[in-house]
Amino acid sequence: MEEKEAKLVLDSFSGYYKSAEITVPSIEQREFGVGGFRKKIEGRHMGFGTNGMLHNYLVQDTPLYISHSIAYYKFPEATPMENKEWMGGDLVFDLDVHAGMFLSEAEIEGVKNDAVSLLEDFLIEDFGVEKKDTLLVFSGGRGFHIHIKSPQFRDLGGDERRELADYVGGVGLNYEKFFEAPDENKRVWGPRKTDWGYRGRFCRFLEKVLDDDPSSIHRGLKKPQEKAKLHSCMEDGNWSKTPIKDIIPRLRAVAERMKIGTINVDSGVTIDTKRLIRVPGTLHGSTGLIAKKLDKIEGFHPYHDAIAFGSEPLKIRVLENIGEQEFCNSTMGKMEKGEEKEVPMSYGIYLLLKGAATLS
Repeated sequence: MEEKEAKLVLDSFSGYYKSAEITVPSIEQREFGVGGFRKKIEGRHMGFGTNGMLHNYLVQDTPLYISHSIAYYKFPEATPMENKEWMGGDLVFDLDVHAGMFLSEAEIEGVKNDAVSLLEDFLIEDFGVEKKDTLLVFSGGRGFHIHIKSPQFRDLGGDERRELADYVGGVGLNYEKFFEAPDENKRVWGPRKTDWGYRGRFCRFLEKVLDDDPSSIHRGLKKPQEKAKLHSCMEDGNWSKTPIKDIIPRLRAVAERMKIGTINVDSGVTIDTKRLIRVPGTLHGSTGLIAKKLDKIEGFHPYHDAIAFGSEPLKIRVLENIGEQEFCNSTMGKMEKGEEKEVPMSYGIYLLLKGAATLS
């Protein structure tokens, strides 16, 4: 990026921070890292005693990226790492879409749905996390960060955090293990729809398949009485009630169709107890969008609701063909390579940071 473009970006970032309220809990125990135009983390082992000190730094020194540790340290600025004296850390999940210059509407909805499922189905329902102990943040780029601040997770090491990430990702999951060997009465006991975790989730998905497409399991299930017997199996766990002798192997296709363990989290973020994560409320140096805290994800659209700079006109020259794009609550028209055009400031800075435009 040329000097004039870099100056515009950094001046705009500084202007945003002058009025932004950035608050990091337990800030005095956090390590910080900052980055610029070369890479996202160019320096770390920084610390701020108060949120006011952080605010002054953002306004005056204005990094392109700033992240804080998920960990709490006794001496966050100490080096090497072992001298910081680790005191536990938040549990953090990172959901990303590997997209092009812009996220498509399908990609946005897909990662939003994954965030809802991760939060509600896994963290709250399966792990017992309370909603008040969660923080949902749009990353400012391609997805979402979910911070868990529950004390019971704080002291988990990397191995334990990997187990949680593997559980969310369904690593090693085999639905056949939900079923026991026949007992002395040749009864087969298996999952019930009221069971905890994957067992109950499997039954609830099977119920939908049974109602919508029963013949995909077995043609005999077209008969209401046979379908009722299979429903009964999921009520009390006695899978011997169905006359379909090979019912368990027949359910493999159902297990493969079920969205079971397909929450695509970046496990490297979750298991790394010394990880740095983008400071909520700050700007993403590759987009100029806000890493926005969200009370709810429904209706959120990153290109409308995480805008930092408004619609003041900026004249740019585009360096590649750019298709029609929703941004700043309006439709940005197509632009041809070499075309000069006035666009809203937020959109222009987005394109500058993506290397898709220069100042005219």
